[in-house]
Amino acid sequence: MADFFYRESSVSQPAGNRIRNNAWVTVTGEGFALPVDTSGMKSTYNPNGTGRPAAILKSVKVELKGEAGSLRHAEVSFVCFDKTSFDNAEKSLLLPGKTVTVAYGYVGPESPSDGGSHEFRVFDYSFKITKENYFDCSFKAVGKGGTYGKLDLFGKGKWPAKKFITNYDGFNDKIKVASLFDYVDYQIQNSSGQGDSKGFDPGHGTSGKLKDGSGYYGCLKAPEEYNPPTKIGGGWFESDYIQYVSFGAIIKMINKHMLEHIDDPKHKLALKPSYSNIQTGFPDGLVWSADPVMMLFPYAAGTKENDYSDKAGKSGGSEDMISVNSFKGYIPRLTKNVDSPDKILLGRDLLRTIAQSFSDDALTVTAADKDDPDKANGGMPLDKLMKKIFATIKENSGGAWDLYLDQDEDDPVNIWIINRRSPGDGAPVKVLMLDPISGTNGIRELSVAGKVPKDIAAKAFGAAPEVEAAVATVNEDEIEETDKEPVISVKEQQVNARKGLQDGDYATKSITTAKAAVKALVNNISSADRAKKGQYDDGPGDFSQVPFPLEFSVTLDGVEGFKFGDTIGSNYLPTRYVKASGGPKVVFTVTSYTHTISNNDWTTDVTALSRIR
Repeated sequence: MADFFYRESSVSQPAGNRIRNNAWVTVTGEGFALPVDTSGMKSTYNPNGTGRPAAILKSVKVELKGEAGSLRHAEVSFVCFDKTSFDNAEKSLLLPGKTVTVAYGYVGPESPSDGGSHEFRVFDYSFKITKENYFDCSFKAVGKGGTYGKLDLFGKGKWPAKKFITNYDGFNDKIKVASLFDYVDYQIQNSSGQGDSKGFDPGHGTSGKLKDGSGYYGCLKAPEEYNPPTKIGGGWFESDYIQYVSFGAIIKMINKHMLEHIDDPKHKLALKPSYSNIQTGFPDGLVWSADPVMMLFPYAAGTKENDYSDKAGKSGGSEDMISVNSFKGYIPRLTKNVDSPDKILLGRDLLRTIAQSFSDDALTVTAADKDDPDKANGGMPLDKLMKKIFATIKENSGGAWDLYLDQDEDDPVNIWIINRRSPGDGAPVKVLMLDPISGTNGIRELSVAGKVPKDIAAKAFGAAPEVEAAVATVNEDEIEETDKEPVISVKEQQVNARKGLQDGDYATKSITTAKAAVKALVNNISSADRAKKGQYDDGPGDFSQVPFPLEFSVTLDGVEGFKFGDTIGSNYLPTRYVKASGGPKVVFTVTSYTHTISNNDWTTDVTALSRIR
């Protein structure tokens, strides 16, 4: 697994039993801080001459959140006893966008722990006036890296003053580039030499570098049955073409023409091998795209996974067959083990389908929203745009490439494209052991709960209703017919499914079959391969399954330093989770934590998911 998900913890454990007390916390805004200076009687009980005491800080929570837990959120509650204090606090802490710093630690315990200090940006607040005329206040804030989730790309691009052809119908109307999707059309037309042509006919297999240098493109003659609503007509007596552009080009276009022109702060999409890499090779073959009209996974020329017919061969076959082997110009090729997702070729039809989905969203606004320009246009949030692309990649790769966006609050610029199933570098990871013995290591409470999977429960307590219903729908004739069909290997499934796409005219049914085949490819790995990927090993040839998944949580004396993906463990587990040779069969990956500072006490709650060691 990638080091982003499976890494060594940098937390410094205290030795011996817990002796920690006198926690402190400060919340500092622009011109106002909590707790306030209470060094004298007046500053404590009548700082504003109103006969009321200074504002008090009630509690602070700092949580690790986000899809990959790399963002911190803060919740702060406090009380102002007079209007003067409230007015000062409001200007500094209760306005969206205000920057606050939360710092915390211990005054000086015998068993020390590192404190923390983090900067946040306020995004929500509330207050109420009590019957005593006090102001009970609270606000929520997000770490400075958390603002990308609200980025709306609609109307934010700065595009070259260029025009592209909307349809090669004889009139060849041109319009100005006004969006990412328009710019992709312009670049493909311009780079393939078809920007001023009467018809779109660049030649089967035309491919190469886009003229703006952002990435690569490719054009293949479409099968006769190709007729999606998003296609661009090739013109009178011309064949239709399926057009592709590299995922890397989309990333660079968004960065250069959109994100670069959105201020405060600047952002950019970024890839990093240990976060983003995809595994292409599995025991039964390479991952191939189950819907080649929407995307292609290009491998070296002649690779069998490039072709969608058993007749294609190294030449790329006839022009009515989709084949990566048909590309004549240079395009980056995926390697047969691990590579970067920026080489994936996205179909123009996929991009135009996504564009249409945003237009459809805009049409669903309610009557109450029609006069609000922000709601009426529907917007195009960056995270929503990328999720649509990622979902199609995941579906067509059998789940092997599960991408999403996340950001580290200490790096407000880079928005990382992360693969949940990244192969990583395979380096061993040291486990931080936590054992609940007499409060050792500052542990107050440790909980490990076994969760019985549904299939195990069904075996133990009877078949689930839905299983019975599925069985009941099969009649004897169907069973006899099924029994006659030979069982084929996963490798054969891949060949048959690719050929089935061509024979089935790339229709929905054949695409569904192809997706099932690719999923089988990704999930079919040997015991030895499972061991290499993290399956525990009880001895030579013993790669048995983990009995049940475990849910892990622990409450500690406040300690700073946990990160998403930190690997922790405990020897205090049931015997079946312990190796015969000693040590745990499972370890736990930190997914979230919460610091709570209240009443001079600081606790840290950590939750984690079990994984095979």
